[in-house]
Amino acid sequence: MKRLPPVLQKNLEQCIESPGFLLEKKKYEEPVRDALIKNINMTEEDLSDMRFQAVRFENCSFMECRFEKGEFTDVIFHACDFSNCSFSDSYFNRADFESSKGLGTKFAGSSIYHMMIKSCRFSYANFDACKLEHVLIEDTDLSSSNVTQCRCKEVEWNRVELANASFFKTSLQKMDFTTSNILGIVLSDHCQEMKGAVVDLYQAAELAKYLGVVVKG
Repeated sequence: MKRLPPVLQKNLEQCIESPGFLLEKKKYEEPVRDALIKNINMTEEDLSDMRFQAVRFENCSFMECRFEKGEFTDVIFHACDFSNCSFSDSYFNRADFESSKGLGTKFAGSSIYHMMIKSCRFSYANFDACKLEHVLIEDTDLSSSNVTQCRCKEVEWNRVELANASFFKTSLQKMDFTTSNILGIVLSDHCQEMKGAVVDLYQAAELAKYLGVVVKG
C-alpha cells in the first residue's frame, strides 16, 4: 500500500499550550499552520470548520468537542483523547492517530486519505459513509464501531479488534483480516460485504454461520 505519511518540519514554528489560541483562530476563521499543540484540555467546544496544516497535537484532551467540516492536512495526533468528539464531514489527508483514544468519536461522511491509526482505542467510533483510501489501521481497538456504507480503496488491517463492528454495505474485497478479530461483525443477510476478503479457516467457519452453514471440525 502506498500510504503517504504526514510532512512536518522537525522544529515547528509555534508551540501552543493555550485553548485561547484555538478559539481565537476559530473566531477569525484563520488556519492553524506549522504548530505544535500540546497539553490542551477542552470540553464541549465548537471548533468546526477549522483548517489545520502541518500541525502536531500532543497530549491533548478534547472531550465532546466539534471538529465538523474541518480540514486536516499533514497532521499528527499523538497521545490525545477525542472521546465523543465529532469530525463528521471533514477532510483528512496525510493524518496519523498514534496512541490516542477516541471512544464514540464520529467521522461520518468524511473523506480520509493516507491515514494511519496505530495503537489507538476507537471502540464505538462511527465511520459511516466515509471515503477511505490508503488507510492503515494497526494494533487498534475498533470494537462495536460502525464502518458502514463506506467506499474503500487500499485499506489495511493489522491486529485490529473488530468484535461486533458493523460493515453493513461496505465492500471488504481484497482486505486481509487474518490477524484481526472479526467475531460478531455485522453484515447484510447474504454477507456480500465479505466477497473477496481474506480470512483464515477459523474466521471462515464463523462467517459460515451467517448463511446457516455448520462447519464440522
